[in-house]
Amino acid sequence: MGLTLSCAQDETCRDDKQASFQIGFADFETGRAASVDSLQVFVLDADGQPMDSVLNNKQARISTLKLPLNKTANTTVFILQFLELYNDTLHVFYENTEYFISYPCGMTIAHQLDTVISSNHVIKDLKILQKKVDTNEMQHVQILL
Repeated sequence: MGLTLSCAQDETCRDDKQASFQIGFADFETGRAASVDSLQVFVLDADGQPMDSVLNNKQARISTLKLPLNKTANTTVFILQFLELYNDTLHVFYENTEYFISYPCGMTIAHQLDTVISSNHVIKDLKILQKKVDTNEMQHVQILL
């Protein structure tokens, strides 16, 4: 049996290399998972203006969100617009760290959450559940409504 070498990429390269900041919604009084309807999410640019892209466009029954954090800054600001009536601002403060996945896959950026604060129009409170934001699928912040 001969040895065959190829240039096929490592299996981990097929996975998403983008670290996603994951939010879950819960009921303020019971702590049970909750969902929201008609939620739009905008990310603000460095000047505080909403960027063109809508990260979530009025989907129904949203219980979790996966959002990108800015890899070239230590803060990302999101606007969460509930039912087209109420806006809450979510400020996420973090440190960026490059880490090596493998030779075929290269490097990616992970984030270490420091502080997450919000305005309180619809959001009543929030909890940081996991500070390390990397390519693993896990909830980082729970927003209590």
